[in-house]
Parts: sequence; structure tokens; C-alpha cells
Amino acid sequence: MELYRGVYQIHSLFAERDLFQYLFVGDKTVLLDTGIADTPEKIIFPYLNGLGIKAQQLSLVIVTHPDTDHQGGIHAIKQASLGTWLACGAEDQAMIEDPQVLWDLRYTFLREGYGLDLDAVDSLRSVSWIAGKPQKMNLCFTGGEKVRINDEWELEVLHVPGHSHGHLGLFDRKHETAFVSDAIHGRGFFRASGGMAFPVTYYYVDAYLSTLCLLENLPIKTLCTAHWPPKRGEEIRAFIADSRQTVATFDDAILSGLAQERSGLNMKELIDIVGNAFGDWPKDTWIYAMFALKGHLDRLERRGQVRFLDNLRPFRWTLA
Repeated sequence: MELYRGVYQIHSLFAERDLFQYLFVGDKTVLLDTGIADTPEKIIFPYLNGLGIKAQQLSLVIVTHPDTDHQGGIHAIKQASLGTWLACGAEDQAMIEDPQVLWDLRYTFLREGYGLDLDAVDSLRSVSWIAGKPQKMNLCFTGGEKVRINDEWELEVLHVPGHSHGHLGLFDRKHETAFVSDAIHGRGFFRASGGMAFPVTYYYVDAYLSTLCLLENLPIKTLCTAHWPPKRGEEIRAFIADSRQTVATFDDAILSGLAQERSGLNMKELIDIVGNAFGDWPKDTWIYAMFALKGHLDRLERRGQVRFLDNLRPFRWTLA
């Protein structure tokens, strides 16, 4: 779908959700995100062909953050076009370049000591091919860089952390449009057919809130993400407000739960409390709330509001 002159949204489905990449076409051709391992062959390259563009004409591919549905296709793109430069956020480079590092540092880092049943997460191993093969990047961005599409049109690289440390986005100031992938989550991810798919998965709460502030203060008329239809005007403000309220709901649920159990709660018990507080996340997906939950617990501990009991197994938290 052409969003506006020279900018295209490439659509497919992944895990019942919409999945979008974005293509910018001018003197240079830039792609934002690559989908899973077979997305280039099945979706992106045919889309390019429909526009009369060959894979070898891709000048730059930017991977916004380390997740299988965003980095999985980078090896396939590089194999099809050795001259295409690959870029990502500097703080995410190791996880984006190596799927095993991604698995160890991002998906299963809560295995030891937390008492979590990671069967749902481990089931991803059966489809681990979606993350693609290891692929070195050519460039790392930290935010503030400019990507020139032609002499009259450039994109600003945004550093929008929270879901990952190095999460990137692009801002087209000329057209007042931001492309932010998974930098903002509302109250959870939705199925393409409607209804909630699973919880928010940001990791770093203060960074996430800073990203919400950044987006709130940019002159954005259209907000484009990886899993939601484009949002405009009041929809953007509502999405940001919903995201901020989600952060508050997490904190409130954790603190009220701990107030009722003076001996403390482990992560599985806290996941159940948070899942019930939101109410519309499918129960079989609550385990994925562990990422945001860990971020909130770390933040509350830094603030002196909760105490981490690492002398117990599984680990527990109490009110400070």
C-alpha cells in the first residue's frame, strides 16, 4: 500500500498479527525492517518487483530492533544483494547479528531462579528458523543521523528505546510521519482479526516512558508501527495515553499485590496478578508479560519501593 508519494507499507501476517515493513523510494531505496527469515523471498521481493524495483536496488536496510519478526530476513536480503548496506541500533547489534545471542539475552534470560514455566517460550525453538542465519551489520546508528532519499527529502533516525536498548525509528519531518515499529505498545498486541493477541513486551520502563514523551513532542500527523494500522491525529494521542496508562496499571497491580502478601510474591504469582488487572490478555499468553514485569520490578527496586529476595528460590519480591 502506498502511504504517500515514494513511501510504501508492505503487509503480511505473523502469529495472527499484522506485520509491516516500510519502503522509501527516491534516488536511494531504503527498507525499514525485514520480517522473519522467509519474508524477503515470499513478501518483500515480490512487492519490489511489482514496483519495478530489483532487490539489488536496495541501498540501505534498517532493522529497528532485535526480534525474530524484524531481523529474521536480513541474511536473505544480503544474499540477494551483497551491495545493500545493513544498519541497526548500536546497543542491539549483538542480538541482531546472531539469533543465538538473541535467544539467550532477550527471550530466555529469566530462566534461572525465577520459577517460570517457559514451555510457551521454548516452543519457539521448533520454529527457530524464523530468526534467520547470523548476519553482520554494516552500520550502527544511535539516533540523530540523517538518511537522504533524494536532495529534497531526508529521514531522521530516532532512538526510541524501551522495547530494546537500541530500538530505532525514522521520522519524515517533511511529511510529519514517524515510523516506530514496536517502540510503543498501547495495552497489548492485537490479532489482525480483532481481539487481544498478547501482553505488552517492553523491557525498560524509564526508557519506554522517555520514548512516549519524545513521540508526544514531535510534530507527528501520522504514526506508523509494525503491528497496528497507521494512526492519525487523535488516534496518536490516545495510543500514547493508553501506553502510559499501561505503565501505571503495571505498577499499581504489583504494589497492591505485594501489599496483600507480606511474605512476598514470585514472578509467576505477580504475572497472574498483572494478567488479572488487565483482563483482556489471553491467559495462555500471560507468560510474555514477564519482560515488562521484570522491568517494572527493577525500576521499583531502584526507587526503594520493593525489595528483591534473591536468597529464596524462586526469587521473591516484597514491599520495601
